[in-house]
Amino acid sequence: MQDQETEGMDEYTRQTKEWLDERFRRTTEEGVYYAHQPIYGLLLGHSEPYLFERYVRTYQIMKTLSQIEFSSLLDVGGAEGYKAFMAKRLIGVQAENSDLSEEACKRAEEVFSIRSTPADIHSLPFKNDKFDVVLCSETLEHVTDWHKAVDELLRVARKAVVITVPCESQEIIDQNFKEKTPHGHIHRFDQDSLGFLESQGLQVTAKRIVDSSLNDRVNSLELTLREACETKEHQNIHARIRSLALVALGNLAGKIIMSHMVSKDEKESQQGKRYNAILFTVLKDKSCIMARQSCKVSGSKIVNLAVPFHYLKKSF
Repeated sequence: MQDQETEGMDEYTRQTKEWLDERFRRTTEEGVYYAHQPIYGLLLGHSEPYLFERYVRTYQIMKTLSQIEFSSLLDVGGAEGYKAFMAKRLIGVQAENSDLSEEACKRAEEVFSIRSTPADIHSLPFKNDKFDVVLCSETLEHVTDWHKAVDELLRVARKAVVITVPCESQEIIDQNFKEKTPHGHIHRFDQDSLGFLESQGLQVTAKRIVDSSLNDRVNSLELTLREACETKEHQNIHARIRSLALVALGNLAGKIIMSHMVSKDEKESQQGKRYNAILFTVLKDKSCIMARQSCKVSGSKIVNLAVPFHYLKKSF
């Protein structure tokens, strides 16, 4: 992003950009890019933990997209391009990525060969109605002015906007806002947060996702499997062979369990009282909704996606 483009940012957005650029340069000791999303798979590490929520959000987003007739998508706040790539691969659409962080955009192009544009969500550098669908997942809670951000998402979308946001306590939001935590969650959302858009002639639906009880149980299982599957450098050859066998077995079992739980969340999050996120679908063109899905989206298709480790060259 050029200096003249950052000049228009408010101070909080500028600080957040600096924080994000540093985060998306992060590597493991081996030099592998430390991913935000589970791009390497379930138990191979080198990515942030607590994958259940990430898988569920992606699963629900892809299911929603599969019911929309469209050919182009922009993921705003898309980090290293995971969801844009998923949409391209599963649904067969032209997909692009955008993120406040230049480094995130570089990772999207390096890892997934996804075109990615560094941009501030408050002022997107795209023409009106440029993309059929615009996706914005787990981003609005971070931005300075989320109403202005939604206006921008709607401006560049021709048919629909798909949004996910977390559900958190007001205490957490207040603390982050008070401390001006870069990239912190500084806005709280509920199922009625986007209801005001209906007065503009838009159709808005809100869906609860990520059942809190399931999330806690699967997270505990994931951490147990990860710890059990770690190979230790000091182990002798026989112990390392056993560890590697455990990795293979744990990864297979983990995929089966995770895939089942991701699909199970569909029912559990609607019936339970505690849920961790909301998925909004905002339609500008109501005729774009199809009676049948354009493709079969399953938990296993989401969980099984993985790319080779991406080694980041230290050029900074």
